[in-house]
Amino acid sequence: MTGSSQGTVRHPKGPPLVSAERRLGAWLVTVLDSSVGAKVVVALGGIGLALFAIFHMLGNLKIFQGRDALNAYAHFLKHDLGALLWLARAGLLAIFLLHAVFALRLKWRTASARPQPYAYPARTPDRLAARTMALTGVLIGLFILLHLAHFTLGWVHAAEQNGQSIHYLDLKDAQGRHDVYAMVVAGFRTTWIAAIYLLAQVALFVHLIHGIPSTFQTLGLQSRRTLSAIRGLGMLVAAIILIGNCGIVIAVWGGWVSAS
Repeated sequence: MTGSSQGTVRHPKGPPLVSAERRLGAWLVTVLDSSVGAKVVVALGGIGLALFAIFHMLGNLKIFQGRDALNAYAHFLKHDLGALLWLARAGLLAIFLLHAVFALRLKWRTASARPQPYAYPARTPDRLAARTMALTGVLIGLFILLHLAHFTLGWVHAAEQNGQSIHYLDLKDAQGRHDVYAMVVAGFRTTWIAAIYLLAQVALFVHLIHGIPSTFQTLGLQSRRTLSAIRGLGMLVAAIILIGNCGIVIAVWGGWVSAS
């Protein structure tokens, strides 16, 4: 044999090999395009958003500990965490968008496959929550935009000091920190703002009492034996968030949280 023939490598005939990355990408697209995959994305996103709602509420409850406690907590989030806060915000935004987009896709597919709406045998709270998931989801999304424009960016409403209007972000406490306490009091002492926040919490409550049990069902963690317990858990978590958030708004609006 010649040297050239000895160095020849013969490849078997057939289709070209596909890289593992391309196979994984194709599989991922197929899964996400399916109803099951979309439901899993919605469920996992819902878990992330529900956990955020709980921790966000717990942080806001520091208003009952006084100005220093709430302002110190806000200062820690904004300044001590630094880039980590923006990373968390970006992740939260991605989770919210995935949750919303895939939920709306599922809603559209269901409506297209079945033009006639399902007949619900009884108007129980869970049935009503199931029928209004898209509506409450849209309302929550609109509220989040308002909340960001209101407290995060200060585009909506303003505080008053010594008879003069002052931008939310310009409020400072005695330590020179952003006076989040004064900002919250100024916001919720305004009736129409308090009313919007209360209505948004009701929408979130309705969304969660169906969304939490649906998450367990999608992930295969629900059975006939655990159905009642999981529905009870959903109601409990939703009620805790409702009472906590509404308690802040009502306490400020009613004057039980001091402005000074």
